[in-house]
Amino acid sequence: MLKYLQFNRFFLAIGLFLLSLNIVAQTEFPIKNGDRARYNVQIDFKKAYISGLCIMLMEDDVIKASVVNEFGVSALDFTYNPFKRKVKILKVMGKMNKWYIKKVLKKDLQQVMFNLPLDINTYEDTKYNIKYTFNPLDETQDKSIHYLEQ
Repeated sequence: MLKYLQFNRFFLAIGLFLLSLNIVAQTEFPIKNGDRARYNVQIDFKKAYISGLCIMLMEDDVIKASVVNEFGVSALDFTYNPFKRKVKILKVMGKMNKWYIKKVLKKDLQQVMFNLPLDINTYEDTKYNIKYTFNPLDETQDKSIHYLEQ
């Protein structure tokens, strides 16, 4: 009987540990109203790139996101409806504010946002040679931000 109780405790401890790992992995992407997420973003184009932070907030069942570069300039604002899998581009910085660029960004961001909850942090548009990388940021107790090891 004693061995049976020790055996059950062991599997209970392992099960709780694995459950806690699963919960941590799923909290990076906002899944319910009020959830926030931060990602280190790099979007590589043929002759240029955009890097910075993507800040996401789930509000009214829609994710509102903004990509801000290192200088604090907003490069891209968009919303994502996870139920319809639709992206709406709200604002794009100067030189990228062309209808054909916004069309490609919209299509690519739909795929990126679909992949992020599945822990797929990169997406490459081979037709236009654009690579999107979204790495989650970890906020520690002292409010400093550290990159998560991938």
